[in-house]
Amino acid sequence: MHTSTMTSILKVMILVFCGTLICQGQDNYEREFRIKKSQFPDIPLDSSLAGHNIKRKRFYKEVDSLGTNYILKFKKDRLHYALSFDKDGTLKKTGFRVNEVDIPDETFLAMENHLSASFNKFSIKRIYQQYSIHDGNDQSILTSTFQNLLLPSIIYKLVVIGKKDGIKNEYDFWFNAEGHLINKRIALPMNHDHILY
Repeated sequence: MHTSTMTSILKVMILVFCGTLICQGQDNYEREFRIKKSQFPDIPLDSSLAGHNIKRKRFYKEVDSLGTNYILKFKKDRLHYALSFDKDGTLKKTGFRVNEVDIPDETFLAMENHLSASFNKFSIKRIYQQYSIHDGNDQSILTSTFQNLLLPSIIYKLVVIGKKDGIKNEYDFWFNAEGHLINKRIALPMNHDHILY
């Protein structure tokens, strides 16, 4: 094979590789792994964060293009909660799972309209009502979370299976309290190799 032919093939391979990297870099992906409690950052005792009657505690590490979060998931008073921390154990956001009926009608309609415009077909797997820390007041955000307060600053996270042009993916969508889109990303399936039983 001639040197010029090999050089041409090498150039094409480099272009294809770089193009693939650029295309992948445009999507915001995340993946969640179940981890041991010992791999979780040091945080205050669970009871001091969430009170009593905590059940089914699980620890997760979430990695996406923006960084790494650590999530404590548990059940309390029939609700499924999630507390998100950074690597230093600082509380960043809280939330719990809700249903469509728990969301104001106008807000849910706005979210549903956006999803209908984005996909040929979709289904909502889960909805979370989230609270973010703005002033560093952990106790304030925890009080709001466990009292299920409908504040103007809350965010709804929807886990959606969407199909468009014959391609089906799982997505995370974030909407504000009025139902306007804030952000979205493709959610990669959980890595079951790392699940701890």
